[in-house]
Amino acid sequence: MEPGEWMGINMRMTSIIKVALLAVTVALPASISVAAAKKMAPPPGSCAQDKKWIASNTVCSFSCDPATKWCSQQYCLNGVKTAVLPCYTGFCTPACGG
Repeated sequence: MEPGEWMGINMRMTSIIKVALLAVTVALPASISVAAAKKMAPPPGSCAQDKKWIASNTVCSFSCDPATKWCSQQYCLNGVKTAVLPCYTGFCTPACGG
């Protein structure tokens, strides 16, 4: 091989290495943040709703029916959900876990 050929191969390898390093640099923080989020403990006394946490002493609405515009509501207290009076859309508490 002539010296010019080595230089071309070297430049291509440098480009490939730069792209690989960029991919690793972008992927690494994303994987760390996902792992950290999985290890987070729920707030004390909270309730689980659709893979989200509802704070203790909170009333929230869920299962809203678009036909009737009525929603069910629940109260979370120390990890226990209790049904409370339903509400009409527009006068409801915020959605659970939203």
